[in-house]
Amino acid sequence: MKKYVRPVLAVVAMVCSFVAATMASSACLLFYYQPEEPKSLQD
Repeated sequence: MKKYVRPVLAVVAMVCSFVAATMASSACLLFYYQPEEPKSLQD
């Protein structure tokens, strides 16, 4: 059982890193490509 713990943790860490990188890059893209504010909300 112990010999499977380290590879499983490595895979989990890789998946978490991939998800975090994907979320960070999509947040950057969403920041640059924001839609215009509706006229009803503009002052």
